[in-house]
Amino acid sequence: MLSVRYVLGVCGLGAWLAGRLLGAGPAPAQPLVWDAMAKEVKTEAGSSNVLFTFYCTNISPAEVLINHTQTSCGCTVASLPSYPYRIAPGGQGKIEVVMDIRGKFGNVTKTVTVNASFGAQYLTVTAKVPDPIANSLKMNEHERLNNQNIARADRQAVFKGTCIPCHVTPTVGKMGQPLFDAACGVCHDAEHRATMVPDLRQPKRPATRDYWLNWVMFGKPNTLMPAFAKSQGGPLTDAQVFSLVEYLVGPFQQSTNPVRAAQAPH
Repeated sequence: MLSVRYVLGVCGLGAWLAGRLLGAGPAPAQPLVWDAMAKEVKTEAGSSNVLFTFYCTNISPAEVLINHTQTSCGCTVASLPSYPYRIAPGGQGKIEVVMDIRGKFGNVTKTVTVNASFGAQYLTVTAKVPDPIANSLKMNEHERLNNQNIARADRQAVFKGTCIPCHVTPTVGKMGQPLFDAACGVCHDAEHRATMVPDLRQPKRPATRDYWLNWVMFGKPNTLMPAFAKSQGGPLTDAQVFSLVEYLVGPFQQSTNPVRAAQAPH
């Protein structure tokens, strides 16, 4: 008959070997540790793009795969060295994020979702873009003209190319408040609303149909405010425009910013 000491010894050896094979302890919940979760860059006047580079370390005993990334807006692109991007145990990696800031000014913030084998992590990038008009007195003639051209860039570009999934597709078939949330709230009620984008509730705007119809249908030339009517190069039908105006002169007047309401203390 085996002695108790022998059995305990064998069990102890087995546990020691299992520990050696499986590692000293459970893998961390977030295997990737980043040099920063948010980065901010102050850009030079006249810049068209800004680059952010994030570095990470795999602190787990297993390989991590970053399958893909997703940004909150088409003007921002996050690139991986390979797809999928493999980072060995103890290894280091990086992600480069490029934001197109043409036609923008103020604090512009976007988010990057990193989808990895262990789940998702979220990075934030902010570009501090100088106002081309406020800086015009400090510039030479060439710099001044360049920035004026940027500020007067195609304001309808928000409805084209890589911007379509964020600013056109969500508006299809919507009316009233759902249309406001998809077409207007995506910028004016955004959690990271750019400083160049006004809060439509502060200060209070006129509750007149002519006021809102003019803004929605035609926008404002030489600014970032696009025309939303299809007849003006926008994505909305006349019926959608009128439903949006009715919401803006009605329920919107008593509404609150959903982001601010969610952040208010209870």
